[in-house]
Amino acid sequence: MGWPERGWGWEEALIERARSLFSETAERFGLQYEWDETAPVDVACRYPAQTGLDFDLWLSLDGDEFVCSGKQWYANIFPADDEYKWHLIVKLIEGLIAGEARLALYKAIGWSRPYWTEAQLRIDGHWESVSTGMGCAIPPIVRPTFLRNGYPTEVGPFRPAFRSALALLLVISLFYWLWK
Repeated sequence: MGWPERGWGWEEALIERARSLFSETAERFGLQYEWDETAPVDVACRYPAQTGLDFDLWLSLDGDEFVCSGKQWYANIFPADDEYKWHLIVKLIEGLIAGEARLALYKAIGWSRPYWTEAQLRIDGHWESVSTGMGCAIPPIVRPTFLRNGYPTEVGPFRPAFRSALALLLVISLFYWLWK
């Protein structure tokens, strides 16, 4: 199947490409999968936690946005019709299954859900983010948890969330300026 070009029918070609990627990847790794025909996206597939996969993995394509997610996290790559981005999508899906990719979930003190998620690939011996979620940590002290298929969950040290601290300072400054 050739690379889908923008123009008439490009969305259908991209949907078919995603459907093939999701099913062929599951088959190559010996995983069970289910199509989610009720999801409000163009195509969605779920790999439930099973032997060979420590966590649920939900994959979807809507227009040219790829999303993969699980319990309390999500990552997206956009635009999926870009050849380099498609390469990252393939590497991310395969890496999450093979243990060559990981999820960094950043939780603020006292919170059970992450405020920030990064999907990371191992590139040239170090972890690089290919998708970053967003949020603001209150309080701005976080502790990362790293999920990696086939490996025990790692918990990193507490550290300041500098961007969240800066955002909070800006909001406080704005309120001060408005009511001064």
